[in-house]
Parts: sequence; C-alpha cells; structure tokens
Amino acid sequence: MMINTENPWMNMPESSKRRINPESKHNLFWLTDIEGKYAFYLETKSLFKKLDAPARLKGISILKRNSKNNGELFLVLNKKEDWQIFKSLCEDLVMTSSRYEDDLAMVSALEIRLRRWQQLLKQERTQEMSLERQMGLFSELSCLKDIVANKIGIAQAINSWVGPNFDKQDFLLDNVIIEVKSHSTSKGAKINISSLEQLYSVKEPIFLISYSLTNSENGLTLDALVNDIKDLIKDESYEISDLFENKLIEYGFIPEIITSNFHSFIIDKINAFQVTDEFPKIIPQNVKNQISNVKYSIDLYKCDEFELKVSEVIKNI
Repeated sequence: MMINTENPWMNMPESSKRRINPESKHNLFWLTDIEGKYAFYLETKSLFKKLDAPARLKGISILKRNSKNNGELFLVLNKKEDWQIFKSLCEDLVMTSSRYEDDLAMVSALEIRLRRWQQLLKQERTQEMSLERQMGLFSELSCLKDIVANKIGIAQAINSWVGPNFDKQDFLLDNVIIEVKSHSTSKGAKINISSLEQLYSVKEPIFLISYSLTNSENGLTLDALVNDIKDLIKDESYEISDLFENKLIEYGFIPEIITSNFHSFIIDKINAFQVTDEFPKIIPQNVKNQISNVKYSIDLYKCDEFELKVSEVIKNI
C-alpha cells in the first residue's frame, strides 16, 4: 500500500474543516474535532433514509446523522499516528465519489468502499486466495457474463448469482437452477460437491456447467474478468453495482488484502449436464439425519449420458 508523506490535517486547529477538492460537486472535507482528532466529513444535499453505520472500522469511529436538510457522515481516527492508512482510506473515498453525479449513488458507493475497508483493517495480516478458490470464482463469473447475462441481461444475471453462499447452487433463476464447477484440464474432469443441496432441488430443474481450465500466462486473470463485468454494469443502476461489489466481498474477493498473485486462466472446454434423478448424486432424503455434512466427488468423464449442449441450457434460462 502506498505510504502518504503529506499530512492534510497538519497545522489545522481544533474544530476546523477544509474542503478537500474545491472543484468537486460533492461536499467532502478534512476535519479536526474538538479534541484535535483527524477526521473525514461528508455532507449530502438531502437527508439520509437510514442512519445505520455503514461499517465497523478498526481504529476509526463512524457517525452518520441528519442535520436540518443535510445528511452528515463523520469518520474520526482514534490515534493520530495511524494517519497514513487513514489518509489512504479517505483518498479512496474521494476518488470513488468523483465517479458519481448523484448524491445518493455516491453515498451508496462510499458505503460499499467502507465495507471493503472494514475487511482490510480488521486483518492482522494479508490473505492469500488459493488457486482453487480463484478457479471457482473465475468459472462462476464466466458463466454469469457469457451464458446467463447473454440471455437475461447483466443486471438480472447478477441478481440471480448466489455463488457466495457456498453450500447452495450458484444461480437461481425463474425456471432453472445452475451449479457451476471448475477443474484443471490436466488433472481430469473430477469435480467436488460440498453439500447435499448443491445438486438437489424439489421444484426447478438443475443444470451443471463445468469449466475445464488451464493456468497459463496467456489467459485472463480473475481481476481482469471482474473489471470486464464492471464495464458491463457501468450504465446500470448503482444498486446493481453495489450488489455485485457486495457479492464479491462475500466471496472473499478483496484485492487490497490479497497477497497472492492472480492466476491467468484459459477456458479449454465448457460442458453442460442435466442433473436428473438418475444423475450420480447423493439425495438428502436418502441420508440419515444423524449425518450433518456430506462432501463427495463426481467423475464427469463417466456422465456422458447426461451431457447436453450449453445452448440447450441457455434455452431453458
């Protein structure tokens, strides 16, 4: 993380504020409180509908309130010696605010950023995102972008994506359920099922889509794929953008705290299967209630009779 060398609160007297960017359409200020603590202050042009604090930040106090005809958001740093990381947070919020014309959209986006920083600041150390986890998210987002969104649009595709709930299926649509799996091309088409519910539904038909991936420098990285999807939703409502960001956070995709490199993947093949009653799976009703957790593997090379074209899955979406 970049270290800031200039302290914007230096030489500011107690209980004072200074506009961060005089040319900005939004009211954002450097501020010091009555004790001289460093703070960031946001004033909106309308009242907040909700006054819940958007996040819990380690070492930072947050106050969100309405005052007369304006909403006010204060971030106050508890210890002055932590001003550099606090300045990085504030500058991130300022940069995010510059992308939005509307006050409500801007505040919503800033609250998303604060939740990301909540994850960042509560970490005692940075984290790694395993190759397997990257492959899983890469496959789900590829399915979202190239298969589901092509049929129902990017906004509905994001709404239908429930992948961060790892025990359930990945896409819940009006007429169909889609479970996405990935595997390394070089290791064979064996996939792991992590719960009884992943391949089971009482109401809707389930389709399994499997991505065969090769880890290659010539491929596409996970963060690049995320940015491609963000480009697709830039003209959608800010609620869709916020929803996508939130789901990435739930999945654990927070680039600021990931120290491992993002792998590049080539999609070698996409296979689709219809999960009928005869499909090789463990059915919840057949498992004694004393068994609380089930994980198993399926060899897709032995599932030819259930295979169908991806286009047939798309027709059912």
